[in-house]
Amino acid sequence: MEKEFNNYPPFMPFDNADINIANDIYKDPMFNPTMQYEQAFSYYKYLCMQMDYKIKCKEYENMCQKEKARRSE
Repeated sequence: MEKEFNNYPPFMPFDNADINIANDIYKDPMFNPTMQYEQAFSYYKYLCMQMDYKIKCKEYENMCQKEKARRSE
C-alpha cells in the first residue's frame, strides 16, 4: 500500500475501522448536507416571502396614488 503524508495511508482502511468515525462528521450541522439543504431552502423561502411582501406593498402604494389622482380630478 502506498503511504503519503508522514506515513499515513491515503484512505481509511475498512478492515478494522470503526464505522462510527465516518458517521461522526455528519453530527456537525456544518458538514451535514441535509441540514445545509434545509437551511438554504428556509432562507430562500424567507427571501421569496419578503420580496412578495415588498411587491404587494408597492402595488398597494400605486393603487392609492391612482385613487388620489382620480379624486383630485
